[in-house]
Amino acid sequence: MIHIANLITISRIILIIPILMFASDQNSTSNWIALILFVMAGISDQLDGYIARKMGIESSLGALLDLLADKLLIILSLSYFISFTNNNLLIIPALLIIFREIIISSFRQFLTEQEGVNPIKVSIVAKSKTALQITAVSFLIISPNFGPTFYSLTILLFWIAALISLYSLYGYIKNYKKFIK
Repeated sequence: MIHIANLITISRIILIIPILMFASDQNSTSNWIALILFVMAGISDQLDGYIARKMGIESSLGALLDLLADKLLIILSLSYFISFTNNNLLIIPALLIIFREIIISSFRQFLTEQEGVNPIKVSIVAKSKTALQITAVSFLIISPNFGPTFYSLTILLFWIAALISLYSLYGYIKNYKKFIK
């Protein structure tokens, strides 16, 4: 059933298009628009779940849409933004983050097919990872409007996000091993 929480989640997926359309690798006002849209999408990640829990309308469709929206927002944004650079200090952590997102989605899908539901709950580390990834991508969106110091800070944020992402992956794999038969 489509309800307000699912509509918010779907809007996160739709927002990806204008985010990528407005983002530029040059100092541009459109980067601010892309940043605002990306932050709105990031906030909607918390909002849709809160509304679903508060209204008692949590559903497997909502959970699937939320997972899809999260992965698309991060993976498509990162893929697009790293296409502007040849800086391995940015490309490597971005690829590690993308790798983690694909692996976790695959494990979740496998377990859902095997168990009927995903028995592994989202950890606090994974929630922190998401917030850090959204922050790092936000910095990347606006970094062309600032100097090299800001860009260096953006790269540092990406490495932190990548390390937390890998740590989260390790935790999930440890938990998933119990369920893989």
